[in-house]
Amino acid sequence: MKARRRNCDVLIIGAGPVGALLACVMARAGHQVVLAERGRRKADPGHSRDTRGYALSAGSVTILDDLGYWAPLMEHAEAIKEIHVSRRSGFGGVVMDASSHGVAALGQVVPAARIEAMLATALAATDAQLLEQTRLEQLEAAADGRRGVVIAGPDGRHRVAARLVVAADGSSSETRSAAGIEVLRRRYDADALVFDIEPSRPHRGRAFERFTPEGPLALLPQSGGRMNIVWVAPPEACAARLSLGEVDRVKALQRAFGWRLGRLRAVGPVACFPLEMVRARRLHDQRLVLAGNVAHGLHPVAGQGLNLSLRDVAVLAGVLSRASDPGIPELLSAYSRARASDIERVATATDFLARGLLADRGLLPHALGGAMLLLDRVDPLRRAWAAQAMGLQPLPRQSLRAIPTLSPKPSARPGQS
Repeated sequence: MKARRRNCDVLIIGAGPVGALLACVMARAGHQVVLAERGRRKADPGHSRDTRGYALSAGSVTILDDLGYWAPLMEHAEAIKEIHVSRRSGFGGVVMDASSHGVAALGQVVPAARIEAMLATALAATDAQLLEQTRLEQLEAAADGRRGVVIAGPDGRHRVAARLVVAADGSSSETRSAAGIEVLRRRYDADALVFDIEPSRPHRGRAFERFTPEGPLALLPQSGGRMNIVWVAPPEACAARLSLGEVDRVKALQRAFGWRLGRLRAVGPVACFPLEMVRARRLHDQRLVLAGNVAHGLHPVAGQGLNLSLRDVAVLAGVLSRASDPGIPELLSAYSRARASDIERVATATDFLARGLLADRGLLPHALGGAMLLLDRVDPLRRAWAAQAMGLQPLPRQSLRAIPTLSPKPSARPGQS
């Protein structure tokens, strides 16, 4: 079957948080946008199977607020007032609280399903064209100021010629592979169980990160008195806990975490996610750029994955929003340079934490415990760590604020032929 042809300024492959947010921003900036998604997007959070809660740093909240997308999430968000970091069976710990750093909150926890629903609604308010249930069939070489992509969907094949292709289709990106961009990949000997619990004592906005011999255990405060659990352990341990009944699973969690929040009770479904580290060797190709997990898939320790990806969106939007041709090499090189050090720093730190804090022999556990003790006791170190944890890196705020506000969706789709 002959592919239907269309042109656009920006083709985004992958409609997760990164792809959907970038599509909204680019469409509002006046670009003709096509967004291709493997599945179907849902605006109803009640039908989402995603049990995760995203810990958004203060910097990420600033990005969403500057773009006008924080207000619809506020009622579903729970402020992080304190972060408690500790090691099981080891000395050293860190407590960071918002008031001592002069902020109202260190971050906010929002259910992933609420973010997905907000972006689905926001996308519908733009003139971006959404192609659902699609797969990448072919990525052509750049020619004549565009890059052709053949996408197959339920209504046939589409050949989209875009000035810029954005790969946002996850850590196993087919788009990245088709572009010949190599990755460094490390599969951790760990999976993550994710589910909600309801403690008998109020969480009071406290988040906990407890390092155990199996891996990190995070408890994130959520609205309605709930907490979201991210429990990292070897795959066989996660499989065994996944097979347990709800009561026995929570008993095991109680033994691992303790009684600081009183008795724990499970609420809602449980899911299991395999963990790996993915680093792209480069962030751009001819008229193609990587963003989000396509460029950097991280271990969930310290909860930096989505925050790092939102900074990708902010920088890329800042670079591209006023460009008449968003795919020229100078812009893509500028984006790559701007993101390189942040990605390197966060990826290196999370990989070290994922592997180093599991050590239980030799001097390393004592060194790590001592480092945590210093962070807790030495004010300049604690403030520097807090600034990094809150994601307060310089951001192109002026460019983001200059993006036009939401307007009614036009009746005609751009770029169709």
